[in-house]
Amino acid sequence: MSNLTKIIKILDPQAGRLQETILEEKPQAENLFESRFGSRRTTLMEAATTDEFPVLLRDGIRAIAYDRYMAQPTTWQRIADFAQSDKQSEDWVEENQIGEMPVVPEGTAFPAIKQDLDRTLNIRNYKRGFIFEITEELIRFNRTALVKRQSGQYGRSAANTREQSVYSVLTNTGNYTRNSTNGDNDIGANTAATTFSPTGLNTALATLRTMKDRKSGSYLGVMPNQLIIGPRLEMAAKQLLLSPSIMPVGDPGSAATLYGGGTTNPFRGVVNEIIVSPRLGTSYQWVLQEAKQAVILQEVEGFQIFQESAGQIQYEGWFMYDVVRYKVRDWFGVGMLNDRFAYYSSSTSTPVID
Repeated sequence: MSNLTKIIKILDPQAGRLQETILEEKPQAENLFESRFGSRRTTLMEAATTDEFPVLLRDGIRAIAYDRYMAQPTTWQRIADFAQSDKQSEDWVEENQIGEMPVVPEGTAFPAIKQDLDRTLNIRNYKRGFIFEITEELIRFNRTALVKRQSGQYGRSAANTREQSVYSVLTNTGNYTRNSTNGDNDIGANTAATTFSPTGLNTALATLRTMKDRKSGSYLGVMPNQLIIGPRLEMAAKQLLLSPSIMPVGDPGSAATLYGGGTTNPFRGVVNEIIVSPRLGTSYQWVLQEAKQAVILQEVEGFQIFQESAGQIQYEGWFMYDVVRYKVRDWFGVGMLNDRFAYYSSSTSTPVID
């Protein structure tokens, strides 16, 4: 069992061809603290004794932070939809389906219809960030390794914040409100402590595939194609979804298995992507969904780094400032746009064969 984040793309289920990618952080550039003077390259160690040091420090910190932000492996882009936002919060509306057209007898007027809204959803955007300082001691005593590590952590923090925000929405049982009693589908609730098994997966598939409009009863045609699991379910999911055949469990002589059944695996090819992420939980939770239909991340402004009074920070000969302050900021919102496209299991039970 691995705690690494993985993306398993099922390329050809019948031939058993798949692509398994382990998301690892990309290596850092050799030396981002550097400046060019014509054909000569000056490193941080050399620059510490020159009047270019504050410029190199500023540019180096920002470069490392951005580099680590882009290099941090994330999966939210495969799970959630993305939209730009220019408001404090965005109002999303969910329209009712029209349904089937009624018969119009000869000589009678066509009936008028009214387009109704099922519900509205407000997703608020939040600014996230912090301020950090680079002290004179870090500069004077040339603790370059510490500056580099800290700068990288700022970028990682921003990337991880977006990732965790999406998973927090995805695994919040309060965001799943659909049920057959409300006319949302033909099976039942789209969240439960469903044990991962053939029966449990079949329940989730049927729940999503029968999702429909409450008013008209029109089926939405939801096609779940993505399974998101924690590391403890990786082996069970691979065995159930990728095996070429399945073996019935039970007494071969009983009436129920007198004639037996087919051994081809009907679950093979049900989904075309499996995401294994430790952010789903330390137990046996799982999500089945149609990718990028349920959760949305809306961005006001992306990851940014600001330097305090940048125009005033200049190095003149031997003079150094006591503290240089930076602000890291990201501005976005995440919400469950349409939970009819997702099924969440909060199970804490080990997977079973049934």
